[in-house]
Amino acid sequence: MNESNRWQLFLNGDKASFSELFLAYHDDLYRYGIKLSRDPETVNDCIQNLFLRLWKNRNKLKPVRDIKPYLLRSLRNHIIDILELEKQTIPINKEAEELSSIEFNAEDFIISNQNEKETQEKIIQLLNQLPHRQRHAIYLRYFEEMEFENIAQVMNMNVQSVRNSICRGLQAMRSLLLILYTCLPII
Repeated sequence: MNESNRWQLFLNGDKASFSELFLAYHDDLYRYGIKLSRDPETVNDCIQNLFLRLWKNRNKLKPVRDIKPYLLRSLRNHIIDILELEKQTIPINKEAEELSSIEFNAEDFIISNQNEKETQEKIIQLLNQLPHRQRHAIYLRYFEEMEFENIAQVMNMNVQSVRNSICRGLQAMRSLLLILYTCLPII
């Protein structure tokens, strides 16, 4: 059964389809959520609340063509709301602060030997030097393997802006890499 059919069955009140959606997307949502919050308990609570709200409001929801970006964006918005509640005395600008917590770490890569590990550590350092929007777009494109249209939906941007962010991020990484290697002493 394809995801659109499963979503439609869920909208019609089918509990089995709802459970299948939860199981199919939970790991992706958790990995994404942990990049935003860094608190496993908060992420799990937000995922549970997201699915609870989906079930309660299923009669008001419309058919969704691409379920994963829809769920990722919903989770992101929910995590942002929770973080704002925790910091009531300091208002958070959603556009400026929402993704500053995304950081790459060695767990994002599968390391097979020491040379690859050193290269990957340099890439991680370069990724973490990028502005948060570029970092977020690159994460969704290359780590979640999402299409530009879906990234635009998750990040609340237009497709061209997503393409530009990824392109600028990769160009910045190339420039930083070039500087890094030209500054190394020749042995």
